[in-house]
Amino acid sequence: MDFGRRNKVSAEANMSSISDLVFLLLIFFIIMSTMAVNGEMVNLPKTSTGESVAGSASVTITKDLQYMVNNEVVTKDQIKDKLTVLMAGKEDGKRTVILNVDRDVPTGETIELFSTLKVLRCNPVVATRTKSEE
Repeated sequence: MDFGRRNKVSAEANMSSISDLVFLLLIFFIIMSTMAVNGEMVNLPKTSTGESVAGSASVTITKDLQYMVNNEVVTKDQIKDKLTVLMAGKEDGKRTVILNVDRDVPTGETIELFSTLKVLRCNPVVATRTKSEE
């Protein structure tokens, strides 16, 4: 007489729940990456028009006056040196710098940055959001 088990337990993992979890994480990170501007949350000014422009470098000024060049935190005095290195050997038409300036930053700080970019013969482009991106 055979008294062995007739019902065997399956020890296989169900992969559908794992793939659902990975898919949800992917969606989460895609959405979060669109909310950040160069890794830093900046409240950009709103405009009714706008177009996408590719730049050679980006400069970010947060509302607490923290400066970043290509996501690297720098002091205000280091911006000129950092951009000089980044723009070395580029033609004047290819020296576009994207400015991600928080709307609460004093205008004087932005004007000083424009002055620095003019000395370096860079073309500044101010990043904005359209009014529909709220």
